[in-house]
Amino acid sequence: MPVRKVSNRGRNVVGRFPSIKMGRMIAFESLLERDFIYLLDYDVRVEWYEEQPLTIEYLHDGQTLHYTPDFQIVEVGRQVLVECKPERFVDTEDNQRKFAIARDWCASRDWEFRVVTDQHIRAGFRLQNIKRLTPYARLAVDVSLCSRIEACLRAAPTTTLRALAQSIDPADPQRIIACLLHLAYYHHLELLLDTAPLSEDMTVAWPSQACLELKP
Repeated sequence: MPVRKVSNRGRNVVGRFPSIKMGRMIAFESLLERDFIYLLDYDVRVEWYEEQPLTIEYLHDGQTLHYTPDFQIVEVGRQVLVECKPERFVDTEDNQRKFAIARDWCASRDWEFRVVTDQHIRAGFRLQNIKRLTPYARLAVDVSLCSRIEACLRAAPTTTLRALAQSIDPADPQRIIACLLHLAYYHHLELLLDTAPLSEDMTVAWPSQACLELKP
């Protein structure tokens, strides 16, 4: 569990994010952290994560100081501590000292320390597309419909969301598109989220190792 509660310190935005992956509310203390949580929840490589996970104690100028990274994640079995920080604050003396302490702490445990900035988190179209996909994650999708989608994509492995939906149900393609976006959120379908805004003309493909088992 988190080692401390988030604080707005009078300036930053705090809140709670309903994580699908972790099955609980994740606290954040900036909009940048909230945006990073969207990425964590969607990223298939991230197996687990926690906010405000631990505190590192260190000495500086004769004083005992404490540093609490923003997140701990397990990424393909590897432990990673993550600090979310606006790019303009990364190179301050105080932050560079904290980051050096955290890197040494992680290196001694065969962990990784990583600083992610707004330049990384909000680059390109990925974040905004994941935000658009997320509301479909809790949609209930009938297993028989999944089988029809699978059959259509195996017959035509690369098509667009609109064309696929029209081929499955010409009378109600929007219902099918919603189901496709649900499956895409769970990586059962492949969408190129980095290159363009999500639209019905976006190419959808059947990943070579996909499985259409529905998530709970």
